[in-house]
Amino acid sequence: MSSKPLGVCFIEGWFVMVFRNVAYILLTFKRSKCPKEAVLRKCLYQNHIKGPIYFRDNTSAYINDLNVEYNRRVIFYPTAFVHAIDVLDVQKTIKCAAKLKYPIVTRSGGHSFEGYGIGDRDCYLVVDLATFNQIIIDAASETAIVGPGNRIESIYKLALQGFAFPGGTCPWVGTGGLITGGGYGFLNRKFGMSADNILDAEIVLANGTIIHSVKKYPELLWTIRGAGNAGYGIITAFNLRMHPIQKLSSHLNLYYDLDQAPLVLSVTNQLGSNLHRNLTMLLRFNANSIHIHGIYLGPASELQLIVREYVKLTKPKNITCEENNLYHILADGIADSKGYFKAKSFLIDSKGLSDKGIKTFIKFIKGFKCEIYSVILLVGGGKVNDVGRNETAYVHRGFLYHMEVKITLTSGNSESSEICLQELDNFSREFRRNYTSNESYQNLNDRELDNWQCRYYNENFERLVEIKRKYDPHNLFYWAQSMPTHTKISCNY
Repeated sequence: MSSKPLGVCFIEGWFVMVFRNVAYILLTFKRSKCPKEAVLRKCLYQNHIKGPIYFRDNTSAYINDLNVEYNRRVIFYPTAFVHAIDVLDVQKTIKCAAKLKYPIVTRSGGHSFEGYGIGDRDCYLVVDLATFNQIIIDAASETAIVGPGNRIESIYKLALQGFAFPGGTCPWVGTGGLITGGGYGFLNRKFGMSADNILDAEIVLANGTIIHSVKKYPELLWTIRGAGNAGYGIITAFNLRMHPIQKLSSHLNLYYDLDQAPLVLSVTNQLGSNLHRNLTMLLRFNANSIHIHGIYLGPASELQLIVREYVKLTKPKNITCEENNLYHILADGIADSKGYFKAKSFLIDSKGLSDKGIKTFIKFIKGFKCEIYSVILLVGGGKVNDVGRNETAYVHRGFLYHMEVKITLTSGNSESSEICLQELDNFSREFRRNYTSNESYQNLNDRELDNWQCRYYNENFERLVEIKRKYDPHNLFYWAQSMPTHTKISCNY
């Protein structure tokens, strides 16, 4: 049995197709020109952008850029990719887009579940931030300057220098989108959400203004702590709070049969919110088993004492516990695979899942006719709940579980895939209505989610709209679930 904790970023199964083959992409590549492509090209080149720019006629480089995208189910065909190498490149690109009223998005790692890093349809201008990968740590102040083009794995590597940051559960996700949308993962109970640890940032606004310190603009700082990936500008650098840690951490693995799920969830409902803050547990369910990963900031001897009651009550079939540097626990040996998938997000309140909710949940896992990659419940609480719902734009506080249901598909638009998607949607609607809160995690974006404005941002939504209207009044940064500049929606859950 594998002891790796972060298999949650894999897409597995015999039918999963990884399209790194350029020849295949060429067969499906749309060659038609986009509107205003010629004038956009002229504007970008006349502004002497230093980084490379790949339009559709630069076939090989353009296809390589498409291959960055994680979810093959939602591939779009942008007009061009601009690989900005500094903040002035970003500024010039934004000014061209604003002048031409050209739709523009930014991409950090390419892991948007709905492909929003390349737009929500063809013919967007994409600012790729992969070269913004600096990490400058200041040990004395326990802070780090971090570029949004880094993968979370690069920040996790700071554990080798004695510092930790609460990133996500998959180490290959880009920092820009993950951190600004909340960022839940294995260290949240101890250090809060990723977004809670943003001290400052540099951002380029829709009018081309470079704000070198959003700390001087309190409403913008509030915004990027939970909604910074919703269309307020392009962040080019973060100043993040780092946390000193011990040399060794511990990784606990508990294995169960799926039939033990009612017992495991009942005990987790009871004990989860009172777990030691140094410990975070992730419960992963598949067709016939449960695997619990526990990450503990400290030695195994302490961890074994802390989980003794939990282990006694849940009766795992097998247990392993090992010590290592936190980096090796969180990131070592984890691949970044691509494929077709769809995911749903749920937030479950402090009481946990009811008995009926557990039965519905297990019935879905056992009866789903398609391929379930995994169902994940990350136990929350701790430091996350020390922050009020309105202190930052990240509203999801007070929950026991962050839950994600992810399925794999044979292809993007086949009849069998549509049947799978409908079955997943039917379960999600019933489960959300009867057994979970009304909220969903915005980083697990779901284009089919009803009332997403309130599910992602709840009572913070109207304030976020006002701030959007102030800093991007012409809605330059727009896609299917970006923040609007006006709304008639009132979120009163």
